Amino acid sequence: MADDEEKTEEPTSKKLDDAKNEGNVSKSMEVVGASILTFGSIFLLFFSGSSMLEIKKLMMLSYNFIGQEMDGPLYYAITYTVVITLLKALAPLFILVILLGLVGNWAQFGFISIPLKFDLQKLDPIKGLKNIFGLKKLLEALKLSLKLAIIITVMFIIFSLTYNEFLAMMNKETMATISSMLQLTIYFVFTILFIIIIFAIMDFYFSKYYYMKSLKMSKQEIKDEYKNMEGDPQVKGRIRRIQMQMAQKRMMGNVPNADVVITNPTHYAVALKYDNKVNSAPVLVAKGIDFLALKIKDIAKENNVTIIENPALARALYDQIEVDKEIPNQFYKAIAEIFSYLYELKRKR
Repeated sequence: MADDEEKTEEPTSKKLDDAKNEGNVSKSMEVVGASILTFGSIFLLFFSGSSMLEIKKLMMLSYNFIGQEMDGPLYYAITYTVVITLLKALAPLFILVILLGLVGNWAQFGFISIPLKFDLQKLDPIKGLKNIFGLKKLLEALKLSLKLAIIITVMFIIFSLTYNEFLAMMNKETMATISSMLQLTIYFVFTILFIIIIFAIMDFYFSKYYYMKSLKMSKQEIKDEYKNMEGDPQVKGRIRRIQMQMAQKRMMGNVPNADVVITNPTHYAVALKYDNKVNSAPVLVAKGIDFLALKIKDIAKENNVTIIENPALARALYDQIEVDKEIPNQFYKAIAEIFSYLYELKRKR
């Protein structure tokens, strides 16, 4: 049984394509999250002067109303101002986040289109518990805990190092305080981003590794897949087309070295070569009808190969002899006359 064999072989391209078509792809949400946070932060820092200005206004507004009592109308006015200001400041960022989410997924596995269908197996409580307490979920939880622990530790260290600077902010003017707080926030954010990017890179390669491991195949599975592909009419047709293309390419490569091309003159063309040290009779090295016949003639002209018109002989050779085969006895006399003519031409030159 294929299922009982050890799966040691890398997945075939067909196995990978089938998995992708079923929606089973290597996907790291850490990469998506890291790309959103990184480019979103860069956008806010370098390309959103108006957004940063709105945020500064909001911080100034909040700072000015610290410790003040607010009645109904003032409260609603401030709330309205805060909401509008946030929308104006963050709308470009929201759009960027959506685009980055799409690009982050596309960069990992491209776009896939899978029809939605209701799967009753997903409602199975036993499988649900297995998923919750499975090894993969446990590793995810450990990874998240480790990441949070590192981020909290780094933030604590940074806060400890900047504590005196933070206290000094309280004695500055409003704009100076806001500016210092923004600088400190940027320092915090990009330090955390660095940690998140490191985790994202690690997660990308781990996800790829476990994905490829989950798709590994046994030797028997590869043999079975190959047998199934051989029986597929589409695969057979594709193989035949490739074989024909390769044969035609090889055949056309023989024409420049041919001794003569015999034509119909337009519908048939055959190329012959004779080497008395190798063969006992001339060999048909290329043949074609219609388009291929014209192509054989063109190549022959480009390489100064003699072209002789003999419709009956050209058609007979085309119908009765395969490529790379010597001409049979019944054609010896006709071919001998042609080669005698060729030798006479060479002698006169």
